[in-house]
Amino acid sequence: MYQAPTLIDGMPQGWRILHDDDPFNRTNGPFFSSVDLALENDEPARVGLFIRAENCNMNGACHGGMISTALDIALGHSVQVGCGTNSNPTITLTVDFMRAGLSGEWLESRTRLLRVTRSVAFCDGVLIGPSGTVARASGIFKLYLFPVSTNGTDLRL
Repeated sequence: MYQAPTLIDGMPQGWRILHDDDPFNRTNGPFFSSVDLALENDEPARVGLFIRAENCNMNGACHGGMISTALDIALGHSVQVGCGTNSNPTITLTVDFMRAGLSGEWLESRTRLLRVTRSVAFCDGVLIGPSGTVARASGIFKLYLFPVSTNGTDLRL
């Protein structure tokens, strides 16, 4: 069930900024990850965002590229949480757009892991807003687990 979060000091209650150290997320987001929310049965994680005016096209609707980005982040984050990995490059992402998201609206994901092999994860999900489903997506993500130091630095060689 969709319900926009309550804001406390500008932050959605029950959510935290997702990867606030990521320059892409800082520039294009912020994207939020649910904290202590009751998730649906097979849902590994939930991602949300507020649509900002700069995310919208000249018609006032959230740009399809931004919707695709939000779904890519939501599915990828769900793979990370569900599989315990810390790097999941997108192999394939298919997005179907269903209705417009408008500036100021809160959108959030619902995702599922469909199948996990030794090297890839298959998942799907939707991005929903106050008027219903905005878009749906399916994706395949590569599974990597790279060691990370105690200060968060990636230790890939």
